[in-house]
Amino acid sequence: MECLYHSPWEFRHYGEGVRIYEYCTILNPSVISLHDHCRVDAMVRLEGGLGLTLGERVHVGSGSRLNVGGGELVFGAHGGCSDNVVIATGSPDLSYLHISAAEEPSLCHVIKRKTVVGEYVVIFAGAILTPGVTIGDGAIVAAGAVVTEDIPPFEVWGGVPARFIKRRVIRDADWRDADWRDEEWAHQI
Repeated sequence: MECLYHSPWEFRHYGEGVRIYEYCTILNPSVISLHDHCRVDAMVRLEGGLGLTLGERVHVGSGSRLNVGGGELVFGAHGGCSDNVVIATGSPDLSYLHISAAEEPSLCHVIKRKTVVGEYVVIFAGAILTPGVTIGDGAIVAAGAVVTEDIPPFEVWGGVPARFIKRRVIRDADWRDADWRDEEWAHQI
């Protein structure tokens, strides 16, 4: 299904086979890159901010909100998030009294960060990623987790705040041949 509200040429990049389902909100598509075969389910909100990139074959579940806060989000290939996930890239500077987005622009002080989600990452329903975190390749974020710090590659984290649970075991026969792997952790899995 083609995007119902924006033409593919309005995006920074719009790959082949991209599917965007109904009732999505897309803000500032000129800084959004959707690579080949991305799937954005119904009622998702994509906020362009300083830039939003979804890698090849990324799936975004219904009701999710990506790039909340106006920073930059990079979501690596072959991963996805389940329903109602929030990935934040900005927040008000709490050292100022005025923190409402409804204030006069001169009173708004937003801290914008880059949030990075690696390749082959799974983020389960209702999880929240706070601004500026990096989720390593192959990591898993449990349902309802609140991620406030970086997660290393191929680790499973959950809870509020999210904490390490265990290492992720990969059963694919060809994963060790992937050129994206990091030599330091590959031997541990």
